[in-house]
Amino acid sequence: MSRFSRLTAVLVSLTAATAAAQGLRVSTAVYDASRLDKSGKEPVLSRSITLFHKGRAYDFVPSADEVVVFDKTAKRFTVINERHKVYTNIAFAELQALLKNRGPQTQKYLAELRASNSPQATRAARTLAFQLSPEFEPTFSKRSGLLALRSPSLKYSVSTSEWEDSDQVETYLQYADWTARLNYLLHPSAMFPEPRLALNRELREIGNRLPVVVQLDLRPDDRMVLRAEHQFVRSLTEHDLARIRKWEESVKELEEVPLRRYQQSVLVSGN
Repeated sequence: MSRFSRLTAVLVSLTAATAAAQGLRVSTAVYDASRLDKSGKEPVLSRSITLFHKGRAYDFVPSADEVVVFDKTAKRFTVINERHKVYTNIAFAELQALLKNRGPQTQKYLAELRASNSPQATRAARTLAFQLSPEFEPTFSKRSGLLALRSPSLKYSVSTSEWEDSDQVETYLQYADWTARLNYLLHPSAMFPEPRLALNRELREIGNRLPVVVQLDLRPDDRMVLRAEHQFVRSLTEHDLARIRKWEESVKELEEVPLRRYQQSVLVSGN
């Protein structure tokens, strides 16, 4: 092999390695910012790792041994739980239909809350009505990168960071949009997706910025204050790629079940 051929082979190898490592890695920790634990620190509610690779996002929650695969090309989620040896597919169209169908039931529940006339029910009705159709007053400081969304029912305070890759920003926001919808359906206590969708619209408006800290203040109607801290890394490691391959292979050995059965087998048992 000539020196030129050897050099070409090395360059091709390096290019292939670089392409394999391309992607986005997001490490997330969610804190209960409304209280302190015995050590004087805010309790960690959850930790997760999200890997974006070849049009998919793989969100791994170690404590639940659960992986949620967001596939924007196939327009669906695949939720994998290796602990219970099951997985389920949820099409985006199914998500949209389920969210649309909640309208009449929600309005009926709101009417019941308002009819009770108790202070607690009144607060619950106000919170629910706002989540269903949120209206915020947004402000953004380009100098500090702080985006604030204010309302009488809840407030967002978001620290943002400039990001050169606009495609990665949009991919992340699409993922955040659909994950907000999915979380509402998977977790009965989750907030309606509309407030987060409104926040993501504002993030698109300010352009090429990613949310590194998102604080959600539910006071005064609720005492809860949640803060999510995200660390973004521009590429994936070989360990990340190995994890993706493992998750892709694991589905072949698991039982596919409908969404309702997945919820019964995983969520009801507390993961």
